[in-house]
Order: sequence, then structure tokens, then C-alpha cells
Amino acid sequence: MSISLESIIPPERVKVLESTDKEGALREMAALVAEAPEVENPERLLEAIFEREQIMSTGIGLGIAIPHAKIPQVKEFVVALGKATRPIEFQSLDGKPVDFIVLIAGPDDQQERYLQLLARITLKLKDAAVRRTLADAADTDAILQALS
Repeated sequence: MSISLESIIPPERVKVLESTDKEGALREMAALVAEAPEVENPERLLEAIFEREQIMSTGIGLGIAIPHAKIPQVKEFVVALGKATRPIEFQSLDGKPVDFIVLIAGPDDQQERYLQLLARITLKLKDAAVRRTLADAADTDAILQALS
């Protein structure tokens, strides 16, 4: 099953971030998904995102971070994309700051679907041309266009 990013990241979950630090960016990203009906407990989700980040940074390199949380209080996967206005220090695996943050919130009992989503997102964002187009995107519409 192929998952298109446009189908999993609706316009209302795409944002040019105001925050310039990791904690603020994570809070902004969590707020983007908190409104989704699939998220039954936004506070628990935010807590889980920070708990996951304590284990190891979700900055995967290439200017990308994919924070995620799988908890019972999320009934179906909800994904959001944030673009930093300037690079955010994220303690990434490659030591470089991040420009793009993709937050994945999902149920704790769907590991296979989670891995499919993660693989699709990672594959798309590892494409240098996609990252360049995203870097040039000035607003939500341009960001969505870059993903399609």
C-alpha cells in the first residue's frame, strides 16, 4: 500500500513555525495535531512526545526531525509538518540543526502502519530536490506543493 504525503498531511496541519528552539517547536507541532478528533488527550500526547525525545533525539539528519508518540489516547495516525523560519538546534544524529519537523501521533497498537508512515516520510524527505523545494517554500501552499 502506497501512502501519499498529501493524503496524510492536510493543509491545516502544515505550518511555518514561529519557534526558534526545540521545546517551542515541539509544542507548536503538538498543538497542530491536538485539534484532530483522533487525539483524545492532547496533554498526554505532548508528554509522550517529550518523553520520546528524552530517550534520543528524533533529529534524523539532513535537517529533518521526526518526533513521534504512539499512545492509547490517539485513535488513528495524525501527521503534521512544520518548517522552521531558521534552523533549530535539535541534538540531531548528524549534529546539525533541523529545518523541517514532521510529527507523527498514533495509536500504540499499530506498529506496522507506523513503520509504513515513517518509511514514506523519510524516503520523501531524504530526496535532496524535495528538501530544496521545501526550503524555498514561503507558505503553506508552497509547502504542500513541494510534498505532492
